[in-house]
Amino acid sequence: MITLRPAIEADCAKLATLATQVWLHTYAWSGISQAIANFVLTELTPEKYAARLDDPNSHLTVAEHGSNLVGMVRTHRGPPWPDAKPEQGQIELATLYVQAHYVRKGIGERLLKFAEQHAAQYSQEPLWLTVNVHNANAIAFYKKMGYQKIGTTFFKMEDADHENHILLGTRRSS
Repeated sequence: MITLRPAIEADCAKLATLATQVWLHTYAWSGISQAIANFVLTELTPEKYAARLDDPNSHLTVAEHGSNLVGMVRTHRGPPWPDAKPEQGQIELATLYVQAHYVRKGIGERLLKFAEQHAAQYSQEPLWLTVNVHNANAIAFYKKMGYQKIGTTFFKMEDADHENHILLGTRRSS
């Protein structure tokens, strides 16, 4: 049985490990470059997750199977996407990760719906997110969930720019 709950400080090592596993599975399709190694070792750390838990603009929810983390979702209140009007998209879907063994079991959908309901408490605007243009599985998932491409941005990792779609969800009732 999968349960959802708010992340706590004791989860930070598991969050970092889950994020590393999902991130590498998704983006290291041509092997581990120095840039990928540097990113993982500096950005996907227990300390970074502890800081996110302490950030009042960040909300992190985990999906558990027993006492093991199998997914997470993080929203962040802040400025909208590049080129948005100031009143648009104040809440970003910053991260939605589901461990590969648990993909296509409804966990991602549950986490996304939970994030949308949480975000509706703070804004009438739908969630927005960025997704790598090569992440076909995620793009198909978000399209199925009603998200539409509204623009393009770039994720900078060291000296390389990686193209990302900006997606906007639909307004959902809370």
